[in-house]
Amino acid sequence: MHQLLVLFFAILIAVSFISSNAEIQNVSTNKSQYYFGDSLVISGSVSYDSSIPSIILQIITPSGNGLAHIDSIIPKTSGSFSKSINVGGPTWSEDGQYTLKLSYGENFEKTIQYTNLKESESETKPSDNSPPNQSPTIPTNDSLIDDELETEIFYKINPKMKLLGFPSFDKSPQYYIDRYNSESDYKIWFDSQFPNFSIDDVVGYETTHIENFPSFDKSPQYYINRYNSESQYRSWFDSQFEGRTIYDVLGFHTYIPVWIKSYAQNWATGQISDDEFMIGLDFMLDNNIITIPGLDYGKTSVDEIPSWFRNTAHWWSKELISQQEFINSIKYLIQENIILVE
Repeated sequence: MHQLLVLFFAILIAVSFISSNAEIQNVSTNKSQYYFGDSLVISGSVSYDSSIPSIILQIITPSGNGLAHIDSIIPKTSGSFSKSINVGGPTWSEDGQYTLKLSYGENFEKTIQYTNLKESESETKPSDNSPPNQSPTIPTNDSLIDDELETEIFYKINPKMKLLGFPSFDKSPQYYIDRYNSESDYKIWFDSQFPNFSIDDVVGYETTHIENFPSFDKSPQYYINRYNSESQYRSWFDSQFEGRTIYDVLGFHTYIPVWIKSYAQNWATGQISDDEFMIGLDFMLDNNIITIPGLDYGKTSVDEIPSWFRNTAHWWSKELISQQEFINSIKYLIQENIILVE
C-alpha cells in the first residue's frame, strides 16, 4: 500500500531539479600523513551558491568498501570553508590512502595517508572507546565556529551522536562513569570533547517514571536484545512507553541531522551514485544516525533501488514529507527484502 501511494504521488508531483553553477575551486589539508588522534583540517573555497546549503564530505577507506567519516561543511558567503575532524576510531581500521570526496555542485577528490598508530611508535594504539593520550586540538577560531554551527546544534540536541562509537551500545553507563572518575587522562579527554556536558549527560539514561529503569549498570544492547527477543518484555515496554521506541528511552533519539538531507538530495539529483548512497546508508545505520527498531543490523546490499524511493529522498530533503515518513520508507525496503540486511 505504501509503495502504491508513493507511486501515485510520483505521478501527481513533477520533481524539478535546479541546475547550479556551484563548483569547488580548491581544497587543502593541514598535512598529508595522519596518525591515530590527529586533527585533520580541511579548508578551501567554492563558487558560493545560496541554493546549495552545504558541502557534503565523504572520507572513503583505502579498500573503497566503506566510509571512515561523513559530514557536511557550511561555506561562508565568500565561498571559503574549513572543517576540523579528529581521525581514528572504529571506522579508521585500515592503514593506507584515504580519499576525501567533497560534493558541491560537482565532485572534488583529494587523498591523505593514515596510519592506525600514534605518531610515536613507542605508544600503543588505544582500545575501542579509549581516548587518545593527548587531548585533540579543538578549533576555536571564528571561521571554524561558523562552519560547524549546524553540526554543533545537532550535538546539543543529542551529544551521544558526536563521536562515532562513543558511547558504545555494548558498554554500560557505569563503565564510562567509573573510567571518568578514576582515570585522569580519560577525564581530560572527555571534558575536551564535551565541554558543555557532564559524563552522565552523554553516557547515561534519562530518568523515567519507573524507578531504576533503565539501570546505569546495564548496557543499551542489553535492553535492545531483550526488547527484540522477548515478546513479553516488548509488550511491557510498549505499554509503559506508549509512542516511544526503545532507542528513544535509552537516549538514542531518532533524529537525523540537517546535513544528511543534503546527502539525500545529492543522491536524488544524481550527484551521488547508488553505490555511494548505499555506503552512506550503511554508515548511518551502523552509527545509529538512523535507528530502526527491531532491525538486527549487519551490512546492506541492493540490486536496484526503486525510482519511487529516489523521489521520497528528494521530497524529504525539501521537507515535503516528514522525517518519520522517510525512515518508514527505508524500513519498508528492508522489510520487503528490497534492501537486504546481511
